[in-house]
Amino acid sequence: MQIHERIHIVGSGISGFGISNETDCTVYLIDGAGEYALIDAGAGIQPERILKNIEKTGIDRMKISSIFLTHGHGDHSGGAAALSHACQAKVCALRETAEYVSTGNLEALSIREAIRAGMYAKDYAFDACPVLPLEDGEKIKVGDLCLKVLRTEGHCSGHACYEMKFDKKKILFSGDAVFNYGKISLQAIWDCDLQKYIRTCRVLEQIRPDILLPSHGAFLMEKGYTYIEKAMEEIRRLRIPES
Repeated sequence: MQIHERIHIVGSGISGFGISNETDCTVYLIDGAGEYALIDAGAGIQPERILKNIEKTGIDRMKISSIFLTHGHGDHSGGAAALSHACQAKVCALRETAEYVSTGNLEALSIREAIRAGMYAKDYAFDACPVLPLEDGEKIKVGDLCLKVLRTEGHCSGHACYEMKFDKKKILFSGDAVFNYGKISLQAIWDCDLQKYIRTCRVLEQIRPDILLPSHGAFLMEKGYTYIEKAMEEIRRLRIPES
């Protein structure tokens, strides 16, 4: 599913576009003109569906060099082991997420809580895999493109957004930081932090992306900053944006 000259959607579950397992977040494939990367990896329940969608793009999966995780929750990182093996790609994330996913720390990833909440089946198994740590502000080349890592916590520890510029436009892969119509994602888990979330929204407001690509739900190909502005309108009124 191509949405931009340089971006395909190759995975997306029930909270998105229904082209892979229902538990998957939206998985983006970015095209660096000969070198490719994935943003997030889905839940890992049916990784073959994501691989099939990559095949449909006509892109050789062995040219995918990297998988960048926005954070470690199961619907984003559970497929990292399978996809990195299938593509021979390295997996990268902010250092906290890198540690949690590398060690398979189910408590830090809140996966046991998610299973108890019915978000995953009782037999859901999380496969750990090596993850290279990234730093806030780091810039990474993917072919002729460049991704900038942004620490954007609040939803959870080690959450990152990735900023990419192309054709004089700012593109933001916002993970679970901000969604359509200014929604955010507060959850009753150990590392969800409202004050960090507010700081994240302020950071994203300053970036003012032209294209906003969240990990769930609708995206904006023009005036992407309007969703962030909606969240900030609530925050400036001392209210919490809709979750």
